[in-house]
Amino acid sequence: MKFSFLSTLTLAALATFSFARDGGYGPVSQYGQLQAGKNSSGQGRIYGSCPAYSTSGNEVQVQGMSLFWAIASDVGAPFWTADYVTELVKRWNIQLIRAPMGVDEDWGAGNYFSKTTYYQGLMDAVVQAAIDNDIYVIIDYHSHCAENNTSNAQTFFATMAQKWGAYDNVIFEIYNEPKGSGCSETWLDLSGAKSYWSSTIAPYAETVISTIRQYSDNLILVGTPYYDQYPNAVAADPLDDDNVAYTFHYYAGETEYRHKTTNEGARAVSAMNDGYSVFVSEWGNSAPSGDGGFTASYSAEWYSWMNTYKLSGANWSVSNKSETASYFNGSAWNYSESGNWVNTNIFSTLPTSYSKCSGSSSSTAQSSSSSAASSSSSLPEGYTDYIDDFEDGDSVAYTGGIWYAYTDKNEGGTSALTNTANSEGYSVILSADNGSKYMAGLKGVTLSQGTNQYEPYVALGIKLNEDESAYDLSSCKTISYKYKGAAHNFKAEDVNVTDYAYHYVSKTDANAWTTVSVSWSQLSQPSWSENAVSLSQTRINKFTWEIKGDLKGTQPNYNYLYVDDLRCDGLAILPVSASSSSSVVSSSSAQSSSSVASSSSAVSSSSSASSSSSAVSSSSVQSSSSVASSSSAVSSSSSAESSSSAASSSSAASYVISGGSLTQTVAMGESMETIVISNVTSFERKTWNLASCGAFEFNQSGSTVTISGVPATWASIANAAETLIVNGDTVTIQINIVEAGSVSSSSSAESSSSSESTGIEIAKNALSFSVTVVGRSLEIASANPVNVTVFDMQGRLLKKMPQVNGTLSLASVPSGSYIVRVESANSKWTKRISFR
Repeated sequence: MKFSFLSTLTLAALATFSFARDGGYGPVSQYGQLQAGKNSSGQGRIYGSCPAYSTSGNEVQVQGMSLFWAIASDVGAPFWTADYVTELVKRWNIQLIRAPMGVDEDWGAGNYFSKTTYYQGLMDAVVQAAIDNDIYVIIDYHSHCAENNTSNAQTFFATMAQKWGAYDNVIFEIYNEPKGSGCSETWLDLSGAKSYWSSTIAPYAETVISTIRQYSDNLILVGTPYYDQYPNAVAADPLDDDNVAYTFHYYAGETEYRHKTTNEGARAVSAMNDGYSVFVSEWGNSAPSGDGGFTASYSAEWYSWMNTYKLSGANWSVSNKSETASYFNGSAWNYSESGNWVNTNIFSTLPTSYSKCSGSSSSTAQSSSSSAASSSSSLPEGYTDYIDDFEDGDSVAYTGGIWYAYTDKNEGGTSALTNTANSEGYSVILSADNGSKYMAGLKGVTLSQGTNQYEPYVALGIKLNEDESAYDLSSCKTISYKYKGAAHNFKAEDVNVTDYAYHYVSKTDANAWTTVSVSWSQLSQPSWSENAVSLSQTRINKFTWEIKGDLKGTQPNYNYLYVDDLRCDGLAILPVSASSSSSVVSSSSAQSSSSVASSSSAVSSSSSASSSSSAVSSSSVQSSSSVASSSSAVSSSSSAESSSSAASSSSAASYVISGGSLTQTVAMGESMETIVISNVTSFERKTWNLASCGAFEFNQSGSTVTISGVPATWASIANAAETLIVNGDTVTIQINIVEAGSVSSSSSAESSSSSESTGIEIAKNALSFSVTVVGRSLEIASANPVNVTVFDMQGRLLKKMPQVNGTLSLASVPSGSYIVRVESANSKWTKRISFR
């Protein structure tokens, strides 16, 4: 099959440049996509797509490590993490990592096809780490008998090529080490090798290559007969593809079994002399078994041979297995004899800095964007795929939401920032140090547990919509951003997650600007989550960057985190300007408010600069006609005098209830009508009664406060009142929770029986048990055991104690305020309790 390359311009546009060495670039930024080619003598070599490395005399040669089999749960899989890849780059400047995925063997931990989700996660972690560190990565189909199930290989590479094939970092190795004819270990001579190649390997390769070429034109490595010992056999029937190299493996170890440059090596030279590119995707300092003796002179001879022919290679292997070829001896970073030799003789000679490819028109994530106009040229005029590049210097993203920061103070933590305080909490838009004008960031981070029983944290966040409703990211393929500073958890907050167990991926610290690209499949919930939620790209309302500590008081390596150029590949955003992000509903609100939850990537008219982005903050189309007590707030007037909500403010108050009603009846499992308070200059929440009834959020963004939430199906049927202080006035919110389907959730003044209530009133039916709080204990009297649950004031589950009766000690609960719920089959008792 013939495959024509994309132009250099297109290739460069597909690339994501990253990391982090001196000068901020790695080998991929300098060389570009690796490509098979020939030198001026017609010999096969490897080149780069960057013009400076695409011609004879400018061959590309990269060196690195191969991981051990992923299916080795003890000595392989533990090293398939971003941290190990990153450390190899930081410590030894490796240029290449190979990821050998077991696909048809089973060593007690399954393989890719029996535990696909698990092993795909391992592969994704390694590939993403390579991209983040701007090095090359080989996705290796690690099989000795791949031709026995070609359809599996097609499935594997269709997944990998669709997910990763647009990155210049990625190389596909479609067959690790073919054993021999009939997948046996029968010794082959050249004649047998040619026959095996033509009859078996080549047809397999053509099929799998055709699958990959549907999605990617990246370099493909093809295994050669008898454990990659006969690359010269391919001359009998070469593959018809422009970007294929043939693999050669050698083991330099003990005298009796070692491979020799004059024997096996000569076959590789013969292939290159015939014009075929060769890649040493695996080599070792041991015998072919992985064990046996180590002889430094043999290893030196082979490495000199590789340099003579400009051959790239990956040393076997990043493992602590007790054998000669392992890089580690017993534990990580305690190097074996082989590992020390590789570090001293190869890795210590590798470059420590790289330059951005010159001579191409690459637009990389590493270069700063001066405006949203620098986005992909395939977007409609005026649109961008940047959520924010910060070049306008304000805290409003192109999607209309606000940048903000927070600490753990609401949970008793004493973590701190040195960012300037403002009405939104902290000012997070800072002058940039990366060639851009501005960036977002956290400064002077100090983590301190205080009285919080959990790990301390601070975080930077972006609300995608001004009112914190979900933004439609269904067309976003990957999320990318640049960062510098502390290790952090990047989170995509799905509004269906009610226990704060948001989907996340962890990123290591970086002392230079680093670009990362996050695929949706990389995001997963933390292990402590009790409510699994399948992440939906249509339900994301925030992105956050969390710096989290431990209970030992350890501080991050860097006390800052800077973020720039947040981007969604595939998204088309019509930027919302800061001036159009008014917190007061305009007269055109009815036309522009078709519910933010269904906001279509800002391509719809509701996100245009001419529309009021706060209009969408009132609950769906009802905003045009007002809801219950806030009719006047939806008029075109933004003055305080336009509000007729006397119940919620005094005549002197300057705030406006611009959406929703302060008094609502809401069914369990259904969303309350979002309450929007505009023109807010000061805001304080005085009570936390709704925390025990479900997921409710009170958020301030600039001069706007929004209150939203969903009563849980387990919530008490009750009237819950919350007290707020807005611009110095007391504002009471009354939520009457009813059985699902029993009453419409439309707001009504009649839905409240007691606007003065400051706590949760229990359902009218008599309890089947009694509860008395005595110090740090509950005295429970019941005919049958009850279940007790303790929540923090944000509604997060802390303790669950089933089948309780009599005295229940809560001495292990730290000082602070909590929501305690006691329930039996037909009764629930819920109360806020403070422990001093």
